[in-house]
Amino acid sequence: MTDKSRQAPSSISRREFLPAGAVALAAGASAPLLSASPAEEYKPLDPSRRLRIGVVGGGFGSGFSWHMHPNCQVTAVADLREDRRKRLMERFDCSNAYEEFHPMLKDAKVDAVAIFTGAPDHVPHCVDVMKSGRHVISAVPAAITLEQCQQLVDAVKETGQTYMMAETSCFRASAMTAHAWRKQGKFGRIYYSDGYYLHDHGSYLKKGTASKRLMEMWIYKGKRTWRYGNSPALYVTHATGPMIYVTGEKLTEVAAIGTPIDHEFYRGNNQYDNPFINITFFHKTSGGNSSRMAVHWWTAAPGREGADFYGTELSFFEPQFGLQGVVRRPGEEPETWKIDDHASTLPPNLRERIARGHGGAEAFIVHEFVTACLEERQPAVDVYQAVAYTAPGIVGQESAMKDGEWMKVPDFGPIS
Repeated sequence: MTDKSRQAPSSISRREFLPAGAVALAAGASAPLLSASPAEEYKPLDPSRRLRIGVVGGGFGSGFSWHMHPNCQVTAVADLREDRRKRLMERFDCSNAYEEFHPMLKDAKVDAVAIFTGAPDHVPHCVDVMKSGRHVISAVPAAITLEQCQQLVDAVKETGQTYMMAETSCFRASAMTAHAWRKQGKFGRIYYSDGYYLHDHGSYLKKGTASKRLMEMWIYKGKRTWRYGNSPALYVTHATGPMIYVTGEKLTEVAAIGTPIDHEFYRGNNQYDNPFINITFFHKTSGGNSSRMAVHWWTAAPGREGADFYGTELSFFEPQFGLQGVVRRPGEEPETWKIDDHASTLPPNLRERIARGHGGAEAFIVHEFVTACLEERQPAVDVYQAVAYTAPGIVGQESAMKDGEWMKVPDFGPIS
């Protein structure tokens, strides 16, 4: 569905165009966090209301400060690896630990589960959690096949449980600000967006200079991990997330071009039959607009996660490469723009976390999931957003294998 605020150019003057900290949106208790005004103060929930959460996966999962939220308590942890299990126990001061996580789903002290396992297991694990009568938040990507996308949507419909994907790029201050600006029509029509996930590891592989810790991401104790040969197309949400969330438009068609690398991980002998380490995607959107996306893992470019937005009344280039964000309006010079950090939307003891963890996103993700569950509302990145971010990459991989053939992306349901 096309946002009506994007059908006609905005007539906002330079004086009327307020800084990010002054953007004011109507937001009640049921509004997703990303719709909140940057200037809106945190509204505490009843301290007696608590979400009891189990954390599964002591790698990425140990970085989220669930225990610091005033309405959340970590009541169980799990990881197959003893070192990571101990890390979770120490991090969250939780002695209720499991090796394999499924017994946790019979624990009466667990209301919700955070799944930070390998990408191929996200859907089966999340489905099992929801079928046990518990809410779930998952690391990215939502799925690795279109069939898994449908299974995830079906499970949410059947169980009625809350599902959220922890897409960090949607919860960076720049993306939250751009989302608010789009809602107010400040962009006019966003006719083009440009998404990026630039994260070099190919250079280390080619030169043989990867550290032991980095190599263990692909091969651990002699066994291949899920990352071995993984395609950039199956890990696109750091780029698609902000593009779709900010514009409010799905990516409906895709053509993709891949860059192969001559390395044992990517010679087609991996579980994904994938030869590509870089893929560039071109999209048509549900609003009749266009986008491009670069997911490049063998590059001399600086690292980046996020997107830029080209509008008829305003264009916005997110902070990148250590530089501030830039805005430009027709007939004016580009100017740097200091983005509000949105800290006032968080509980006070989580505000210190905005200088850490994926550009501060982890603190906002914790708050959004906890409040969505307790308020019994849909989170900002619900199941329909999650599969809308994920599916274009899955189809894009097929396109890249077919030399850039244009292909349609399935529609799994409406996004808000």
